[in-house]
Amino acid sequence: MPLPGLSKKVVYLDQFAISEIYKVKSGRRRPQSGAQAFWEEVTAQIDRAYLLQQVIFPGSNIHRDETIVSPWANELTLAHEMLSGDVSFENFEAVEREQVLDHAEAYLKRTKPALSFDVDQILKGERNNWLPDIHITASMDYDAFADGIRRQRDETDASCSALWQRWIAQKPTFDQVFTHEFNDFSNAKIGALRFAAKRAQEALQASDANDFLDRMTHPVMKEFEQLKQLFKGHGIADAELVPAIYAFWDWSENKNMPVHRISAYLFAALSRRLVSGGQRKLPSKGMMNDIRAISTYGPYVDAMFIDNGCASLLSEEPLRSELNLKAKIYSSTSGQAFLQYLRRLDDETPSDVRRRAQEIYGI
Repeated sequence: MPLPGLSKKVVYLDQFAISEIYKVKSGRRRPQSGAQAFWEEVTAQIDRAYLLQQVIFPGSNIHRDETIVSPWANELTLAHEMLSGDVSFENFEAVEREQVLDHAEAYLKRTKPALSFDVDQILKGERNNWLPDIHITASMDYDAFADGIRRQRDETDASCSALWQRWIAQKPTFDQVFTHEFNDFSNAKIGALRFAAKRAQEALQASDANDFLDRMTHPVMKEFEQLKQLFKGHGIADAELVPAIYAFWDWSENKNMPVHRISAYLFAALSRRLVSGGQRKLPSKGMMNDIRAISTYGPYVDAMFIDNGCASLLSEEPLRSELNLKAKIYSSTSGQAFLQYLRRLDDETPSDVRRRAQEIYGI
C-alpha cells in the first residue's frame, strides 16, 4: 500500500535551540539553568511534528562550524541529523552564489532578475520523503578542523568588533549605515577577491600548498570562476572577462539581491541599537552567523527560531515592513508562539498521514 504524499514545512533552528534540544534529550540540561519546562515541551512538540511527517529541521554549514567547536561535536551533530529527515541546507555561500549567477544571467540578457524562493532549491535531499527506518551516520574527529574554525571566527569577530566600536564612536544614522551597506555590493566583491588572491599568492610564495588550495577555494574565488565561465558562454572574450565581471558587480539591480539587501537592513538596525545605547554590550561572536542565516535562508524557509536580539531587530521598522521575509520569526522571547506553531502542525496533519505515521513510528 503506497504511503500518502507529503508537504513538509522547513524550519531553521538556531544553534542555541539545537543545543537546548540536545541537552534535554541527553539529560545534560540542568534544570537550574532556567526555562526547563519550555525546552522540554519544545523538544516533545518538535519530535511529534517531525514524526508526523509535517516538518524537517535541516542543518547548514553554519551549524556545522558552530558544532565543530562544541565539546559534544559528534553527539550534537547526530542530534541535529535526527531532526533533518536526511536533508540539509545548501551552504550559505552556495545560495548566495546562485543568486549572483541568476542576476548575472539577467544582466547578460538585459532583463530583470526573477528569483524563485522555492525552498527545494536550497535543500540537499528529498524534503517530502517519509522518514527512513534506519539512520546511518559517521563519527568524525573534528579536532583537525576546530582550530581553523576558531581562528576564522576570531578573525571575523575582531573585524566586526572594530566596526561596532567605530559605529559607537561616530554615531552614524540608520540611513547612513543602510545606504553604505546597500550600495557597497561591488566594492565588497572586488575587495574580497583581491584579498583572497593576495592571500593565495602569499601562501604560494611560502610553499604552503594546503593554505594555497584553501585560499583558491574561497567563496568569492569560486564565484569569480563561475562568472567567467558564464560570461565566456555568452561570447565575452577572455581579455574582456575581468572588466565585464566588475561591470556586472556594479549593476544597480544587485543591490536588491535578497542576501545582500537583508544583511544591509540588519547591519543598519544593529548600528542603530549600538549607537542609541539600546544594546548594553557588543554583539557576540555568533552575530555574523546569525546575519548570514537570516539573510540566506529567511526568504525560503517557513519559519526560523533565532537569537532574541536578531528577532528583535527584525520586529523594528523599517525591517518589519520592508523585508517581507517568507519565514515566520520566533525566538525564546516568543517561545509560546513557537509552541503554538508546532501544535498547529500537529493539528493540521492529514488523517491518512497521521494514521500511517502512528503505525510506522509508534507515536
